[in-house]
Amino acid sequence: MKATGKRELAVLAAASALAMVGIVALVVKAASRAPQWLTAAAASPLAVRCAVLMAGGVLVLGLLVALLVRVRPRLVASRRGLHVDQGGTAAIEMAFVFPLGLMIFLTVTQAALLFNANMVVHYAAFAAARMATVVVPMEINDESHNLVYSPDQGISQKREMIRRAAVLALVPISASLETTGAGIGDDFLPGAEDMVVAQTRQVMGLSESGETPGWLRRVAAQYAYADGMCTRLGGGASGGSSGSSGGSMPITMIELAPPDHWQDGNPDPDCPYRHHRRDEWTQWGWDYEPYCPFCHRDLPIWDYWYWEMLDVKLTYQFLLEVPYASRFLGDEITVEGLEGRNFAAQIRVVGSLSNEGGPELRPSG
Repeated sequence: MKATGKRELAVLAAASALAMVGIVALVVKAASRAPQWLTAAAASPLAVRCAVLMAGGVLVLGLLVALLVRVRPRLVASRRGLHVDQGGTAAIEMAFVFPLGLMIFLTVTQAALLFNANMVVHYAAFAAARMATVVVPMEINDESHNLVYSPDQGISQKREMIRRAAVLALVPISASLETTGAGIGDDFLPGAEDMVVAQTRQVMGLSESGETPGWLRRVAAQYAYADGMCTRLGGGASGGSSGSSGGSMPITMIELAPPDHWQDGNPDPDCPYRHHRRDEWTQWGWDYEPYCPFCHRDLPIWDYWYWEMLDVKLTYQFLLEVPYASRFLGDEITVEGLEGRNFAAQIRVVGSLSNEGGPELRPSG
């Protein structure tokens, strides 16, 4: 190699090394300032697995290309005396390499989409937890300050607002679920399409009057999947890594966890709003036992203290739609409203934020 060529290669290598150092420095600096949900998403086992698959797939594809580029000139040079046309050799090489390369490419593509979905689900859990810090301290209807009805008590407007915050964040990665025609399920309400469109208008802040544009119906179809509108999926695992349980389960499960002092099944001794009631008479007078006033009501209600954590548990079935690769990264499921064989990866995230609805300073005592 000439001296000029060597100098050019040295300059190119130095520039590449400098660019790599700059990129690493930017990544480290950005990671130190990244939101907590973003760092948790990037460090989650699913994200690491997808990153390994993408890096490994790109590496294998690069090795295949390098192998073809390196081997073909040797074949041409060794057989130049026999014949010149190497078209048959190229076709045979492509026949052997193309299926493997295509599978690797599809796997890398699906892993990239799953990595992105994992990030979005983590953000949806954060959005739901952020909504919880806003609505839990509010007084909405008969749910007073820091009080929330549990799922056993029926509809809670606070829990519904938390759920919608997560559903709206999941729309961009959701599949389109048509809400018309057969196959939706016996429990799907009549006029479901109009209901989903109206609900989509509401959550997106659009007026109820006016013509419905085409993009809104597309968004409504994705919202219907994210919302899990009367749709159930089921089926056993087919060797995927995301895990699934048999039977029927919602596409999206969004649950506000009970207060910490309720999770042991006996909130009385730990209730921050505790009172005492008479237990029995002794020679020293009445014995009093602690009890939670919000647990012994006719309709018990969760009571969150000022600095208790608000945990929102989010389980989402991300539909894998890349051919062939989907079955290696997910479990086979049956979704009412979607035809054919479908595969999904179950993503579970817990978003946690402290309840900031009380005073800035903790009460003493």
